[in-house]
Amino acid sequence: MNLDTTTEVSNLAAEEELILASFSRRLMEIAAVSGARGAAASPTAALNAMRLPAITLDHQGLVVEVNAAAEIVFDENIRIKDRRLFIRDLDSRTHLKHVIDQFTSSPRPNPLAFEPVIVPRADKLPVILRIIPFESPPHQAAQTVRTLLTLNALGPKPGPPASIIAKTFRLTPAEAKLACIIARGAPPDIAARELKISRETARNQLKSVFAKTDTHRQSELVALLLQVE
Repeated sequence: MNLDTTTEVSNLAAEEELILASFSRRLMEIAAVSGARGAAASPTAALNAMRLPAITLDHQGLVVEVNAAAEIVFDENIRIKDRRLFIRDLDSRTHLKHVIDQFTSSPRPNPLAFEPVIVPRADKLPVILRIIPFESPPHQAAQTVRTLLTLNALGPKPGPPASIIAKTFRLTPAEAKLACIIARGAPPDIAARELKISRETARNQLKSVFAKTDTHRQSELVALLLQVE
């Protein structure tokens, strides 16, 4: 196998790792919704434990519950107003209202029939808002949750806690801090600037992190670290 072919295979493997990592979010959302049906825990609480923003609505489209992860996403572009989810962008707001109306009026709506609502944000990447039908157990009839909304705010996200990364992979405190920044997808140069260390020090620490985590590329490392909670 020549060098060019080897490089192509490596790049393909890295892309596959990132794709698989992106699937984990959707699988966790589905698992939380399924597990919360008939259980004492709410779907927003289950998703909050996994640091995934979520909101539940009743049959009138009014907000029932918002988890802490969702509160972090809110800004002037998307927020709760008068017990409703308010979106500043008119097209997105209209799209959301249409989907919620369909969900609340249909006895068994098909979530696959509706595309996610893309919420644009000034000076930020957009939020992808997914709408999932939810059937509350009978004992919650007084405040029925009809719809679950999950929010995926694109852009850099906080990495896993440094203390957990350090214990999991036996990293030094300095290596763990670097790994947290790398987990957000930041390159070593940016990590060096945030940590106020030299680029050479950051690269040496990254080599050590690669060795201790048995990874060889930054994409492999990010995919691994994103599994740490």
